[in-house]
Amino acid sequence: MNPNDPRPPYVQIADDLRRAVQNGEYEPGAKLPSGRELAKQYGVALMTVTGAIGLLRDEGLVESWQGRGVFVTDQQRRPASDVSVRLAELANIVEKQSADLADLQARIAALEGSRRTKR
Repeated sequence: MNPNDPRPPYVQIADDLRRAVQNGEYEPGAKLPSGRELAKQYGVALMTVTGAIGLLRDEGLVESWQGRGVFVTDQQRRPASDVSVRLAELANIVEKQSADLADLQARIAALEGSRRTKR
């Protein structure tokens, strides 16, 4: 963890764990250390580690099983349909974010216009 890094701690931890998986420190099927162990290792609260694991789970890099732990998924064995579904979900998210951004830009332009007319 880098205290000078502007990213939230849970993102830093997720990136660190992602690198460890990509570098082969955790093979597909390997169990990650427990949340408590990771919290102690990174010097953060358990909720921070839970957020990091959530990011990795959303990416499909790990899967968690109640009472068993968190395991690295085998990316090569993931069905193509899972990837397609995830891509569709991400496309929907990007589309919504783009629409929200366009709406905010229109509101800003309207506010700037009304401010100019009041002067």
